[in-house]
Amino acid sequence: MWNKLFEGLQWRMTCISAAIFGVLILVIVFVAYGFIWWNVLQHEKEELVDNIYHEAEEWVESGELPCSTISIREGSMLAYYVKTDGRTVILDQLGKGSLREGLLKHRSDWPQKLDTARMLDNRIYDNGGRAHRYLIAVAPVLREQQVEGHLYMFKDMEFYYQSAYMTLFKLLCVAALLFALACYFGYWLAGRNIEPISRMYARQMQFTADASHEMRTPLAVMALATQGLQEDEESHYSDFAKESISMLQSETKRMAKLTENLMALARSDEGIVTQQKRVDVTQLCQQVGAQLGLLAKEKGLVLQSEIQANLQLWGDEAALHRLLVIILDNAIKYSPADTSISFIASQSKSRLRIEVRDQGCGISDEDKEKVFDRFYRVDKARSRSQGGLGLGLSLALAIARQHHGEIKIFDNKPGGTIMRVLLPM
Repeated sequence: MWNKLFEGLQWRMTCISAAIFGVLILVIVFVAYGFIWWNVLQHEKEELVDNIYHEAEEWVESGELPCSTISIREGSMLAYYVKTDGRTVILDQLGKGSLREGLLKHRSDWPQKLDTARMLDNRIYDNGGRAHRYLIAVAPVLREQQVEGHLYMFKDMEFYYQSAYMTLFKLLCVAALLFALACYFGYWLAGRNIEPISRMYARQMQFTADASHEMRTPLAVMALATQGLQEDEESHYSDFAKESISMLQSETKRMAKLTENLMALARSDEGIVTQQKRVDVTQLCQQVGAQLGLLAKEKGLVLQSEIQANLQLWGDEAALHRLLVIILDNAIKYSPADTSISFIASQSKSRLRIEVRDQGCGISDEDKEKVFDRFYRVDKARSRSQGGLGLGLSLALAIARQHHGEIKIFDNKPGGTIMRVLLPM
């Protein structure tokens, strides 16, 4: 039997594995992309510096200009030659218009150190509106073994950038496909891993439900038998026998209550909420408050109820009644005499808020989450003496979750506990 608990666990495992795999894919993609782009750029820088030496040598020997007319017109390759003073221009092959103005405007960004190259950070647009992104290199021009000046050459790298962006886009598309496959495989693998646990858990739930059901009849017979023994006035029992019969009756009641709670928890594990209908929560809270108010009075406690009128929600009335009884009974059990308990029910935005405030010993931060675990009791000796089974709050939380709600525990200043139930209305 597949349980919602394990279905949620499968999705959580899938999300965790998918997140890890997704981050790993992105890291690999961007590292690979960055490494490839860095190698391409380094190669282009070295090649451009070597090209400057070649063009400068040809220019000195034959007077051939570094850049052709076509490359200048297209803006693919440009040149600019100045003397060593940096001011006297010997050759200007930057073309005309906005392209030339843009390059000269960013003159301070050109490389200053000889035999180096760098990318110009800004895109520059020509008169036709086309974008250019230039790699600029500088090298010395030698004439008769003397440095005559510095030659700057500009290579348009826009095509490389566009190709790099397209490559990155394709890599991300492949990464997205791999991520989708990883999610599918992760979901399938999580299901395979959880399946044996799920079957074992289902068998455990079935055993709990069956055992609890089968125990009801013998427990009922035992309860009737012990009650008959206690009411038998003709038999003369010793004090030890009477005490034993009383103990049997008490433990039988406790076992019956435990069986009832186990059956309720088994139904809650299966996500079963019976008898769905519109519930008058105001009337239900007043009824429970009146019932447990007598129990509180017997213990010397004052139960103060503040129930807002016209509170309604859609749910299981019997389960909600059990929820209210559990949290109120819990407060009554662990509150010292001559203190008060506040029972509050109100609407908070679109949710029903039920609070039980006591002035008991409180619950430590460490135990606030553990108290919802089955059979967990903060003070085991005291809980057993109070008749506690360690299942009440587990069942209360299960009922709240069946109604898409939650239970929170807070400290009640200066002492005690606030048990807050929030249910969507």
